[in-house]
Amino acid sequence: MKKLIYNINQYLLERYPTIWNTRLVWMLLSALLLHLLFFVFGFFTLTNPEILHDYNIKDIFFKNGTVYFTIMVSVLLLVVWLIYMFKNNGFKNFYPTSNLKLFGQFLSYIVIIYSCSTFFLSYNYGVKSYIAFKYPDVQVSKEIEIANDMAMFFSENVSDYTIDRRNYPKLFYDLYCETTEEFIDHSLSYEEFAGEKYQFYSIKTKEIPTKDQHRYISNEYSEDTTLLSPVYTKELDSTIILYLKDTVVNIKPFIKTIKPSFYNASTSFYISRNDTLFNTLEANQYNKISHSVNLDYNRYDNEKTSIRQFYRNKRNAELLDRSNKKEINTLIDDFLKISDAYKIPHNLTAKKWTDLVYQPNNFEVKHFIRTGPKDNFTFDSEGYTYERTKFEQFYVDRVTNHFYSNASLKNVFDNIEDIKASTPFADSIHFFMWFAFFFTSIILMFRTTGIKPLLFAVITVGVIGMAVALLGTTLSYLIVPNDDITSYVILYFLLILATLILLIPITFSDRFHKLIIGICVNISIIGFPLYLLLITGIISTHQEDACRAREDYYTSGYQCHTIFDWLEVNWSFFYFVAAIVFLLFYARIIKKWKALPEG
Repeated sequence: MKKLIYNINQYLLERYPTIWNTRLVWMLLSALLLHLLFFVFGFFTLTNPEILHDYNIKDIFFKNGTVYFTIMVSVLLLVVWLIYMFKNNGFKNFYPTSNLKLFGQFLSYIVIIYSCSTFFLSYNYGVKSYIAFKYPDVQVSKEIEIANDMAMFFSENVSDYTIDRRNYPKLFYDLYCETTEEFIDHSLSYEEFAGEKYQFYSIKTKEIPTKDQHRYISNEYSEDTTLLSPVYTKELDSTIILYLKDTVVNIKPFIKTIKPSFYNASTSFYISRNDTLFNTLEANQYNKISHSVNLDYNRYDNEKTSIRQFYRNKRNAELLDRSNKKEINTLIDDFLKISDAYKIPHNLTAKKWTDLVYQPNNFEVKHFIRTGPKDNFTFDSEGYTYERTKFEQFYVDRVTNHFYSNASLKNVFDNIEDIKASTPFADSIHFFMWFAFFFTSIILMFRTTGIKPLLFAVITVGVIGMAVALLGTTLSYLIVPNDDITSYVILYFLLILATLILLIPITFSDRFHKLIIGICVNISIIGFPLYLLLITGIISTHQEDACRAREDYYTSGYQCHTIFDWLEVNWSFFYFVAAIVFLLFYARIIKKWKALPEG
């Protein structure tokens, strides 16, 4: 093995000295082996499904301490690389080199640093691979379907089964249910259960211009009784449709019981990212609501108006109408098998759960199931009691010792879909890209100009930063009270100063001391992308101010598009490529500086 390594090094030294000097081959091989190792670690991280019970497991890389381990590995790897590389510095010893070779060293540094600092990627792609292998989309979709069918039997809260949750038949879907005591008209038909009142209204609409909405819509502070109080609204291009309560509807002929019933359950347990409901069904008018009137009273539950709730309630009702105990037992049994596979905490069996929910007359909810073991629930705090409402007492009298942790199952589905949909490379590319660039720039600065110009460059940047802060403070408090003018003065001061720093090594290298030129060279190497950011920032500031000065600014939606909107986050790639190209041409300036006489 030693002989093989020696022969490879000799081959690289004779034919590709830059690759040999940067240890590119060996560093990439080492990084590849470590990436494979971290991929395997990631692949086996989630073998225990109980880990999926926690929230946001997509970030497990940071939660289980792997991030610290990868940092230590990266630091150790890079330190060893720098020690071996710094043994040979041809540029420092005036070894003949071309601009392309110097630029090639820079690119090699970037590749090495990037490959040795991105173990985050291999670990997370290992996690993604395991999830994709263990939980294929078809299987998870079927499990979510079963969980949604089963959700009406969770029996957690009384409010999930009250009549105001009814969405099927379509009569209930088209009505608005008023539950606020203050707005109940007691002279007209209404239903009452355990002290809670429910009054159903038909809906009428009124379309108004968007710009005049303040003239029509009431708010919680308004005393004008002529203004309208819509239960919800829908925004169009230039108008708003107000949905208003119209006439009271007597629902008694359409219901079997006013008590909480499984027939009223209309909530979906989990909505998958791959759900195609709105792709296959024409959305109802209520589904397009984009803005709710924010009132402390008379709020309307937008979720209830969703077309999804209508079809969920319809599917539930069809199952209950069949009143087939065996079918319900099979559904519960399938659901519990899924739950056991994910190790969801519960103390139920299919038979027990079926007996709790099967009430064939009206399918009233007569038993409630906890979301955790009984020991975790205390209705009265120690030393403190309060008088429960009838609504609360209804639950207390019917709650059992059975429990099911549906929050854990929801987290399981969330985590599986989040991990599958995650994009570790796209999410982290900018951070690792610029980390590699700036670290590489520091190495290049040290390798080409030495430690003294590098340290003085750091000090110079610090002094410039303090000078800019002092200038901004002085302008703000002593000279100019206008913040906009202060910003422009600082921006253009930085632009002029940065331009001088860039030009001095290029055009005035024979007029300044070599140390001063070296400081400017170092700042230019690492600061060129920031220089480009400064220029685009100044342009954007001018565009924003020009936009705000327009007469139609306040009527155009307060939107000002600037140069940053052209590429958005992709400006980062533009700056990065521009910085790389700049270094390609700037290599000549670095060599020119090295040739300057000392003193």
